[in-house]
Amino acid sequence: MLTPGQDPHEFPPPGDAAAASPEGPAPPGPPPLSRARAVGEAVLCSSYPTQMVAAALLWAFGVAGAGADGALNATFIIAISLLDAAFVVALIVYFLRRRGESVGAVMFGTAPRWREAAFGVGLVVPVTIGVALLVAGLRVLWPSLQNVPVNPLTALMADPRLVVAFALVVVLAGGVREEVQRAFQLHRLTPQVLPPGTALLVASIAFGLGHTVQGRDVAVATFALGVLWGAMWLRRRSIIAGAVCHALFNLGQVLAAWAVGRQI
Repeated sequence: MLTPGQDPHEFPPPGDAAAASPEGPAPPGPPPLSRARAVGEAVLCSSYPTQMVAAALLWAFGVAGAGADGALNATFIIAISLLDAAFVVALIVYFLRRRGESVGAVMFGTAPRWREAAFGVGLVVPVTIGVALLVAGLRVLWPSLQNVPVNPLTALMADPRLVVAFALVVVLAGGVREEVQRAFQLHRLTPQVLPPGTALLVASIAFGLGHTVQGRDVAVATFALGVLWGAMWLRRRSIIAGAVCHALFNLGQVLAAWAVGRQI
C-alpha cells in the first residue's frame, strides 16, 4: 500500500524478485574458481602429467624413447609430442567450456587477428638474434651451463623425412599447443591465485625445465622466451602473435639443425 505522496515507481512490480533484491541480479559470467582447483587445472595442463600418460601408451605399444645404442627414437619423440599436444588442448577446451568460458575470448581476445599475426612475424628476427646472443653469452660467462655439447635432436635431422615431420611437430606441439597452454595457465592463475608477474615467472620456469634435455643453456634461453611470449599474452590477451612468432622461430631452429645435421 502507498502512503499519501509516495511515488508509485519507488517499488518494483510484484514478482520482480531480482529488482526487489537489495543486491541486484547476479553478475554475468562463471562463478569464481577456488584457488586449489585453479592450480590443479594449471598443473594438469602443464604437459608433465599428459606426457607421462602419452609415454605410458607408447611404451605399451612397444615404442621406446631410445634405441639400443642410446640414441633418441624419432618416432617416440614425434608421437609423444603430438599426443601430448592433443591431450593438453582437449583438457583446456574441456576446462573452459565446463565453466561456460569462451575458448575464443580467452585465446584470441578482441584485437584484429591479422594485426596480431603481423606483429608475431615482425618479432621473429629480433627474437632469433636475441636468443642466439643470449646462448652465446651464457656459454662465455657460465660455460658449465653447456652440459649438452650437441643437441640430441640435431642427429635426427640428417633424414629429410624427419625434418618435415619435426617441422610439423614444432608448429603444432610448439607454436600452437605451448601458446594455448601458456595462455590457459596464466588465465587460471591470475589474479585469484598469483599476481601476473609471479604467475608468469612460475609458468616460464616450468617451460624452461621442460627443455633441459637440450642443455641447461638452452633451458635458460627457453625460460626467457616463455617470459616474452607469456608477457605478450598478458598484455595483448591473444595467443596469435606469440603463436606465430613461436612457430616461425621453431621452424628456423629446425632448418638450422638440419643444416648442422647434414654435416654429421
